[in-house]
Amino acid sequence: MSLRPEQILKLLANEAFHYRKVLVIAFFAINLAMLGLGLIWPKGFTSTTTILVEDKKIIQPLMQGAAVATEVTDRSRLAREVILGRKVMNQVLEDAGWMKTNPTPTEQEKIIERITKRTTITVVGKDIIKIEYKDDDAQRAFTTTKKFADLFISESLGAKIDESKAAFDFIDKQTQEYHDKLLRAEEQLKEFRSANLDARPGTDADISSRLNTLQTKIEQSSQDLKEAEVKKFSLEKQLSGEAEVATTLSREGQFRSRIAELQSRLETLRLSYHDNYPDVIQVKHQIVDLNQAITEERQRRDAAKVSGKVIIDEGVINNPMYQQLKQELSQTRVNIEMLAARIGEAKRQLQQELERGRRVHGGEATLAELTRDYQVNRDIYQDLLRRRENARVSMNLDKERQGLSIKIQEPATLPLSPSGLRFLHFVIGGLVLGVLLPLAILYAIHQVDPRLRIGSLISEKHKIPLLAVVPHLSAPAETQAVRRELAWLSLMVNGTILVVLVTAALRVAKVF
Repeated sequence: MSLRPEQILKLLANEAFHYRKVLVIAFFAINLAMLGLGLIWPKGFTSTTTILVEDKKIIQPLMQGAAVATEVTDRSRLAREVILGRKVMNQVLEDAGWMKTNPTPTEQEKIIERITKRTTITVVGKDIIKIEYKDDDAQRAFTTTKKFADLFISESLGAKIDESKAAFDFIDKQTQEYHDKLLRAEEQLKEFRSANLDARPGTDADISSRLNTLQTKIEQSSQDLKEAEVKKFSLEKQLSGEAEVATTLSREGQFRSRIAELQSRLETLRLSYHDNYPDVIQVKHQIVDLNQAITEERQRRDAAKVSGKVIIDEGVINNPMYQQLKQELSQTRVNIEMLAARIGEAKRQLQQELERGRRVHGGEATLAELTRDYQVNRDIYQDLLRRRENARVSMNLDKERQGLSIKIQEPATLPLSPSGLRFLHFVIGGLVLGVLLPLAILYAIHQVDPRLRIGSLISEKHKIPLLAVVPHLSAPAETQAVRRELAWLSLMVNGTILVVLVTAALRVAKVF
């Protein structure tokens, strides 16, 4: 059942009065406990410094592409590793007075672990690193924080210069190695080209063109040779047939012309003489002889045709047509010999070009490999030259501290007052908790206690009317005892407050 605020206050007041002894004792105990805790609570002095890490806004655009600036975010991320590193910690132990007692290595490890836990490193914004160290000694907190900042700056700048120099040395070494490789590749390429003059770009295309030309020439010459041979065969055939015909026409024509003349003369003689006249008989015999000669000529031509021999007459030989055919045949034979020689020479050149092509093909593969090695080494060497100059400029920037600036923005100061919970906080907290904590416990007990302590709750909970409420009446002696008890309790509360205030005053006055 929920209670209204006034009912809760009334209930707490009644319960507090009922358990007044317990509340006062709890108030006393809580204040003494908080007072003791405040006395033994260690003091904490916190010293803080900030470091500004910035790049040069003027130099960086001017050196864009020529130098590599150190990334600020990387420096910020590495700040914890640098500050909490063993090298910086050993220096801090020496300078902050941790080594005055000559601690053992195990104790040094514990001290370093404690310092690490008390050190807070944060990044504020983009360029500021905040270092915070807390110690129970103000001077030691100041010294440690100051050393952290100084050593971080010196280590960062030193590491940056060493990094730039190491990068330059590495790139310079790689540049020298690739320079030697480039010289060797260039020398090998030069020697190969000197030994293989045909091994050059485009030779393969020239050889292919040459092979095509020779092949075309051979085909054309072969075709011309076939045509010349056909022409030769035709001329020989024509010469053979022409001589035969000419010879035939020449002799038979002469015989027939003579027969015609004799026949004419015979007719003339018969007009004057009889057939037994000697001149007539002589002419007839001559005609018979000529006919016999024609017959023999035909027999001789047939016999020559069977044997394949051509008997040429001197008159045929002197014939202009025969002479022209003979001249053409001779020219054709010369042409055939020239074509055969041309084809042979073309085939020889074709074979040489094929051998040259096979030799050039192997040489081009070697030349391509040597050229590729040379170009790769040349490109890498030129790129390394550019990078080496960039690394040189970056190294010079770091030496002149023009690339990245790390400086103390807010120096560490000696903390004049402790930080965190102080003795006064425990005093005030004891007084407040001494009152509120017992009341809170009473309220919690009431929440779990089923008993009814207010009369009006009977009607609300059980739905029955409440006729009357009988108040508690104390006897006079009992009243006197309560008053005395209240006086003692009040004295105890005031005494507790007085002890707390006096102790706080003495603490503020640094009496103890």
